[in-house]
Amino acid sequence: MDRMNWCDFLTILALLVALTSSACAALANDNYYGDDFNSLYTPTDRTVVTVADNRKPAFRDCKGYAPSVKEEQAPGTFVLKVEADDPDEKDIIEYSFVTAASERPKFRIDSKTGVIVTSYTFDRDEPIREKEVYVTVRATDNGRPPLDDVCTFKVTIEDINDNPPVFDKAKYEESMSEDIQVNRVVMRISASDFDDGDNSIVKYELLPERDYQYFRIDENNGLIYLARPIDRKPGQYYSMNVRAYNIINDQPQDAQIEVKIRVIESNKKPPTFINPPTEPIYLNENFSDYSKSLVVLKAQSNVPDKPEVIFELITGRTEQTNSKKTFVFTQGEDDVSITLGKALDYEAITDYTLTMSVKNTYDLVAEHLIKIKVKDVNDNIPYFTEVTTGTISENEPPGTPVMQVRAFDMDGTSANNIVSFELADNTDIFAIDSSTGNITALTTFDREERDFYNVKVIATDNSPSSLYNTGQHNMGQQVFRIEIADKNDHRPHFTRDEYISDKVAEDANINFLVIEVTAEDADAASQITYTIVSGNIGDAFKIDPSTGKITVNNTLDYENITEYSLRIRAFDGVYEDNAIVTIKIENVNDNPPKFLEDSYKTTISEEIIVDGCILYIEAFDPDIKDRNSPQFIKYFIVKSEQQHLLAIDNDGCLRLIQPLDRDEPNGHKNWQVIVAAVDENGSGLRSVTDVTITLT
Repeated sequence: MDRMNWCDFLTILALLVALTSSACAALANDNYYGDDFNSLYTPTDRTVVTVADNRKPAFRDCKGYAPSVKEEQAPGTFVLKVEADDPDEKDIIEYSFVTAASERPKFRIDSKTGVIVTSYTFDRDEPIREKEVYVTVRATDNGRPPLDDVCTFKVTIEDINDNPPVFDKAKYEESMSEDIQVNRVVMRISASDFDDGDNSIVKYELLPERDYQYFRIDENNGLIYLARPIDRKPGQYYSMNVRAYNIINDQPQDAQIEVKIRVIESNKKPPTFINPPTEPIYLNENFSDYSKSLVVLKAQSNVPDKPEVIFELITGRTEQTNSKKTFVFTQGEDDVSITLGKALDYEAITDYTLTMSVKNTYDLVAEHLIKIKVKDVNDNIPYFTEVTTGTISENEPPGTPVMQVRAFDMDGTSANNIVSFELADNTDIFAIDSSTGNITALTTFDREERDFYNVKVIATDNSPSSLYNTGQHNMGQQVFRIEIADKNDHRPHFTRDEYISDKVAEDANINFLVIEVTAEDADAASQITYTIVSGNIGDAFKIDPSTGKITVNNTLDYENITEYSLRIRAFDGVYEDNAIVTIKIENVNDNPPKFLEDSYKTTISEEIIVDGCILYIEAFDPDIKDRNSPQFIKYFIVKSEQQHLLAIDNDGCLRLIQPLDRDEPNGHKNWQVIVAAVDENGSGLRSVTDVTITLT
């Protein structure tokens, strides 16, 4: 057995040993290859190589994500680490956000780890009011094709105590009668805080300076009482500073304001409101009757013979205290009417505290607080998040999750903002959970039959709409594209069983393109890899694994090998096909003629013309394998000065034309003749040989 045969034998033997041991392992453990195990060897050219199916990743704990981040934190603050699982062990998951093109990014996500941090500083308070942000994360695997899952969750922006209390007036000036009794209410201080929860609770205190000892203040409601008898005359003032502060010890906030109280004569009385309302006024947020009186206040001047009073609706320093003139007033002779001045929005402001002031001719003032509560109505239509595409792999069983759609309703109360889902079409193919928005398959799909579906989803809120008079609920709808992802369930196949390239010159350059083979696969995502399995003697050729282009890899030699038979494999990761490529090498004139002898000698008599040939000279063409075939060689005498003495024909017969002379001065004992042989009938390559003719 020659060397090549031994190599082939050892290769086959190793393959048989590997197959036998794998088969034994499979028999020893029924589940070693799983349910997809079919065979380890088939006698056909098309071999099944079993691998795991391409399955989509999934966020297993999406429902449990409820992160929060404090407002006013620097970018880079940790929020959450999301994690998706992929049943395909070798798949690598990449994380990204699903956002609208115009959306300003507020978070960053590490594409490899799923760690989410802020890229923006949040402000929960007015006027930004960022109390919650919805985030949609996509997990994409690196399968063929790439599959993904999405998860939408809410990030709650936690309040911090970053706002000081704000007084409802820029200054406080009040009056009190010179005969006011101790422990009577003198005035009221009011401050509000934009923060939320405990951070918004305001307490009051009198600072221990100036005239503070004459008064005391209720720390909860800001009412200032007279603490000791007054000792000043009408027209004189008491001054003090009031501090409003938060009860939170961590990062406490406070504000101070000066309060002046003027002493007036006992016979001068401030005006009084007559039976003012004490209960809150409730308005639906869609209330729009700007001419309707919400409340009418009447007042008496308490000035004899001068009933005139002047009303004023105080413009506070916050929106809740009417800084934007949401409410306006109209004065009558002794009353005032409050009406709506701007549209209400429960989702922005839920309650207002209005201060109505009345002043008499003594320039004495009385105030009354009116509480207005805004009621939520169903005036917001549910809207969907930016996720518009879902995927399901073909051949998956009914009940397989496809995607989750999420919709939100910006109404402020649960009576109006709970959303339910339903499908408007394709109900025989898909199902949707009305509460969660999870879409599942009702059938098994074949991507080669249909590769996507457009599914319309309707999101409906949970109470009659305030936008219509029909009693119907608010509804939003969106069409989602559900793509059927390809699975590798088809074999590749070559477009031909055999490819032939019959004119490859033996002197072809390295990387010269010989032929291109093509295999097709009905699976769109399958990536075919081409390899040369056998027949590539001396690595003469190479194949591009992606394109199937076969090129020259090493020097070819027609005189060595005239034809190659390459076995080419097309492999899509699961299945393979094989084809034969026959490459015929074309001979080129790359070898000069070769004489049978290195040199030739003969002896003849001088001065005699010999009949016939004095010598036969023979050469052959190495490019012609059959030495018995015509060689197409022409011979000639190289030196021109000898061509009148000697001649040689195409059979190599060397003849004398004239007798040769041995004697001096023109003769020679040994004549040196150079004979040339040229292949291709005298137009090809040339070789020469020396002929020595000895004269006697």
